[in-house]
Amino acid sequence: MDIRIVVFIVAASIVGVVLLATIGTHYGKVKPSDNGYESNGELIYMTGYNKDGERIGFTGGPQWLYMHGGSCVTCHGARGEGGIVPMMCSKPTPAIAYEELVEHGMTEEDIKKAITLGVDDEGEPLDPCMPRWKLSERDLNDLVDYLKELSERKATS
Repeated sequence: MDIRIVVFIVAASIVGVVLLATIGTHYGKVKPSDNGYESNGELIYMTGYNKDGERIGFTGGPQWLYMHGGSCVTCHGARGEGGIVPMMCSKPTPAIAYEELVEHGMTEEDIKKAITLGVDDEGEPLDPCMPRWKLSERDLNDLVDYLKELSERKATS
């Protein structure tokens, strides 16, 4: 085989690998402003990804979530209204706008524990269909701020 062909094939392969690596590091990176989301919290609630394009990890929850993905909106609705019975679950989801949770006696810390540990304000386990989300402190705070925003939107509509 001609050496020029070998060099061309090797060079083209290297360029292809570099392009794929570059595209791969940017593929799926979602910024709130790129998709009409006003905040990182809204982005997490609606998509399950944070502003750095990272998928929010979780444990527990319904099995389909592992295959198809999802986020808070999947089970609790666009306005946090709840009342949805997710596939493979037996009970309707609760409303999770911040004020609704506070009216039921939850503090901000209780809400964070419900999201990350899957326990209620008395430390009792939530329904097994509730995933235990693995959020950074920043992402968790942003998500709780968005739950507050849902309450404000509900009050003005």
